[in-house]
Amino acid sequence: MTLLDSEKIIEGYYDSPWPAECGGPRRQKIPRSSGLNIKEHEVISQVTRANGEWNVMMVLRDPGEVFLMGNNHINSIEKYGFLEKIDPVSLEPIKRSPNLPSGGHTWCGGVVVHQNGFLYLNNGNFCYKLDPDCNVISSKQLPQNSAYNSFLIMSDGCLVMKNIEHDQKASSRFVILDPLNLEQIGDEIEIPENSMGRIAMDTDLNGNHLIYVPGNDRFFRFKYENSTLVLDKSWKPKYRTLSEGEQSFSWDSCICEGGCWFLDNGDNRANVTIFSTRPFGQSLPARGSVFQGLSSSEQKLFRVDLNDSSNIEVIRPFNKKMGSIFSPPAFDPNKNIALAFDTGNGLLAGIKYSQIDGFNKLWEKPTRISMQMVLFSDTSEILVNDFRTGFDNLIVLDLETGKEKGRVATQSTTANGMFLSPGWNRDFYYCSIGAIARGFIG
Repeated sequence: MTLLDSEKIIEGYYDSPWPAECGGPRRQKIPRSSGLNIKEHEVISQVTRANGEWNVMMVLRDPGEVFLMGNNHINSIEKYGFLEKIDPVSLEPIKRSPNLPSGGHTWCGGVVVHQNGFLYLNNGNFCYKLDPDCNVISSKQLPQNSAYNSFLIMSDGCLVMKNIEHDQKASSRFVILDPLNLEQIGDEIEIPENSMGRIAMDTDLNGNHLIYVPGNDRFFRFKYENSTLVLDKSWKPKYRTLSEGEQSFSWDSCICEGGCWFLDNGDNRANVTIFSTRPFGQSLPARGSVFQGLSSSEQKLFRVDLNDSSNIEVIRPFNKKMGSIFSPPAFDPNKNIALAFDTGNGLLAGIKYSQIDGFNKLWEKPTRISMQMVLFSDTSEILVNDFRTGFDNLIVLDLETGKEKGRVATQSTTANGMFLSPGWNRDFYYCSIGAIARGFIG
């Protein structure tokens, strides 16, 4: 059994339905609030705000408080991050931070609301501590000349971060920061391989904090204890078993119901361009290159047992070559249904799972999902995006059947692997390059 982030306040995190990306450190994408519960006669409406920036994610703090984190558009000369407190209905800014230096990198970082009430923002190789009025309290340049991809908060309040490395000759490293003044605690901790995806953390039934990190060929697990991290040498499943041209790396994982869930084939043409320079993101990738996968094998969904890393189960739900992804799957513990997709080929599937019978594909739909979804487990609804018409659509599906319960087109003409977030009142938020949007019932 794996605990749910949505069950109660998460140690280290603010008391909010959505204090961090994916709702919490296990990345289960289930909010600690009620689902949309869309009825037959109801429709989804939307409002879009264009701002020309790379909008990454929104998090919730106190009731009615919504914070937007983002950075410069990838074709911008100035390289920066920002935090905005926005109106939860109109999306207009209420407060905004100054532009925050990123070390020259353009890449999506993250923001989290700490149990102490402050917000911590990562952009490029900088970390910032901000108050709820978006004022900078302190800042820290991180040790690697690389972008970092967001945070985990431990129960002692410390922040754990990891840098990104696309180059297989490089290795990624953890850094641990004190939340008071962002001072580094101890030395960096090296990860055995380069790592692209975001890290996840599970607190097991014995109270151990275990951090899961995707490597180029394997997943790794580190135990957090006394403000340091130690590699668990007994748990390092090898998921990449095909040649370079056939299979590529995994991005993020989801820790749920005794399994580490993830997808492979995460590389694409856009990555090659963005990570060809250092600082990252100095060159503008061609439009559409983010959908151009580099691996000839079909997209695969993996489940690795948390207690036995030799127990690796795999399904290839789509009979399509040259697919790609840049966001993780989800798993609903109430219905025991996994959600897998192939962004490059525009497909989404619901897959029943049991430890006795394994995988059983329930449904498949043409859907170009690129974003980190929201799973309303209490109402068996999935919120995803679908970019196939020139404008990014927000859609809500029934988890068990894949039936569409509602759809609305935003005014966003770009889709990327950013984050969807729940709102405060049967609504939800969307972030992409150039625009943000709010979907609502009615």
